[in-house]
Amino acid sequence: MKKILGILLLLFLLTNCSNNEYEKRLVGIWNSYPTGGMAELRFYPDSLVSFDISAYRKGTWKANGSQIKLHFPKKLPGYRKNITLDYQLSNNRDSLLIKNTTDSIYLIPVFLKVNDVWKHYLKELDLQIDLPKADFELTRNEFMELGIDLYVGIRKGIVVVKSNGYENLNQLKLLVFSERSMRKEDDIIDMNFNLIIDKNISNYKVDSIKQILKQFPKMKIFRVYANETANYGKYPGWREDEYWNWYGKYE
Repeated sequence: MKKILGILLLLFLLTNCSNNEYEKRLVGIWNSYPTGGMAELRFYPDSLVSFDISAYRKGTWKANGSQIKLHFPKKLPGYRKNITLDYQLSNNRDSLLIKNTTDSIYLIPVFLKVNDVWKHYLKELDLQIDLPKADFELTRNEFMELGIDLYVGIRKGIVVVKSNGYENLNQLKLLVFSERSMRKEDDIIDMNFNLIIDKNISNYKVDSIKQILKQFPKMKIFRVYANETANYGKYPGWREDEYWNWYGKYE
């Protein structure tokens, strides 16, 4: 009898360890940006946060080697309280495919593991940008939402300037006029350029970019610097207080 109980206890422990191991692989932040859509799953050891552009929900979860079970205590219109999903992890565990158990194929988009929010954000831009560290007190850009972000990074050894669908400064006027057309008249006076530049870009190249921007002398230039507490690139999801602000100085 003791031998049988010992075997059952061993099987119970092995099963629990196995399930816990599957869950450990999933713990973390998974985001569908930029593969498609703007949804995020945050698996914590004892809870879950799920959101997209329509809803922000908290709940609990369990997982085994093939399925994830989600439970949300609060019912929202158009959303289920209990969801069972089939899932697959990539071999290096940085991509997550999910589907409803009744579906025959896995859904697009793919959820990507977010280990560094800034590097994850840069994936859509296809740029490498390592921001410089400041030797001065950083200023918070209070008008970030009124700024035109210009990303200056390196791609395959070539310096690239990118902003909102534009990949060079040849169409700067078109970019500025397009951005202005989407603003209220009272906001246009506070519009500025946010320069997000890789630290390895030469001063000569930076100065040449600034000269081009001076076509619009009323628009200030805000140079962005590294700030470990600012969470640059963090997908805000449902809560407005999660939006980040650029830090740096006006030049």
